[in-house]
Amino acid sequence: MVHEYIKDRTKEFSKEEKEKRYKYLGKEVIDVGDPGLDSIPEFYGIANAIWRDWKNGEISTRTALGRLALLKLLTYKSKNKKIQDIPEEDLEEVRKFIDYVIQVIKNESRRKGEPEEERQVEEKASS
Repeated sequence: MVHEYIKDRTKEFSKEEKEKRYKYLGKEVIDVGDPGLDSIPEFYGIANAIWRDWKNGEISTRTALGRLALLKLLTYKSKNKKIQDIPEEDLEEVRKFIDYVIQVIKNESRRKGEPEEERQVEEKASS
């Protein structure tokens, strides 16, 4: 009974739909090793891709900060089971870099004269 309900409610994605769902990994950033976010270069690559997309005006400040907040969350071993073998010191360096990118985006958006609520996303996400 429950299995039928779940089967009726879940959607199967085609390969094209799955590719559209992933924003950076496997498109702009090479997926190193196993599938998924599981290596340090992937974290740096995605953070840089988000930063570049924001600078080029392809995504809003709010979207960029939200994506960076999620990326930072995935640097914690309790949130991402694929990074269990990466040393905590390396992950801390990645978090510092992501924090740096967040700060740069906030400062630049302030110079552009964007409203304050555009820069509030990351603070709400980390609370």
